[in-house]
Amino acid sequence: MTELACGYATGGQGVTPLAAALECGALSDQGFQATLVKLGDAHAVAAALVSGEIAVGNLAAPGLVDAVAKGADLVFIAGGVNQQFLVGGPGSTLESTVGRPLGASRQADLTDFLVQLTMTEVLRAPSDVRFVGGSRARLQALLDGTVAATPLSPPVAIEARQAGCPWLYDYGDLELNFAIGGIAVARSFLEGQPELVKRLLRGYLAGQRVYKADRGFGIGVHEKYGEVSRQVAEETYDVTHDGFRDVPDPATDGMRKLIAFWKSAGTLPADFTLDRVVDSSPVLAVYGEHDLWGC
Repeated sequence: MTELACGYATGGQGVTPLAAALECGALSDQGFQATLVKLGDAHAVAAALVSGEIAVGNLAAPGLVDAVAKGADLVFIAGGVNQQFLVGGPGSTLESTVGRPLGASRQADLTDFLVQLTMTEVLRAPSDVRFVGGSRARLQALLDGTVAATPLSPPVAIEARQAGCPWLYDYGDLELNFAIGGIAVARSFLEGQPELVKRLLRGYLAGQRVYKADRGFGIGVHEKYGEVSRQVAEETYDVTHDGFRDVPDPATDGMRKLIAFWKSAGTLPADFTLDRVVDSSPVLAVYGEHDLWGC
């Protein structure tokens, strides 16, 4: 068995494909003794990849893009799942949030990107951006009126709706849902360990297949890694299930939108390209194999 240290940012929907591969035994079937630890946010995952603390990181794209732009030699090798909604405070509407404070976690992360995009393409008006922390901190900021709206992903988005906070906008309308993150490795690992990468991706795809086919299993994954009740996990699965792509190519329209938007804003240099952060060839090659779905 090959030891495989994996990390993810926070409890929630995003870790689902990697967690499913671990929980159903698909990584073990591929010869890995895998561990999966929560590291706090996407920037912490990128830092752990750079340091070698972990070999595989699950994270939203902005954290990796920011790290690569600052010199990290990291790359996405498969897409993931990251469904986002703009959630408002109790009784709010999309129109009532125009010009009012919007919540994000921290600079140069997914929520910061989504808030900037929201002001530009959805509300079409500037707002004060308040960095208030992780998803549950942002939910509390909605409830106490610190912010008028904030991006949230299931399962916390579902908890928010149950608490009376309406979903005001679906970022799927901007081709961002299920298309803005995944699993990443160091390029040295990708180039130096091609057989390990192939085995990793076989397990990753097999786990995703089991998740989609077995509702009870998928709900259990959400309950454990989303750190939520069974009821919230059930709703999360039902909202999330259809968005999983059969071919998790990381070179998505959402990734291209992120890079183009940050280049236009001056956050990324003008010569920054998609291939700096994405290599689709391994997952496409593995997906083309036969008999990889056993778990």
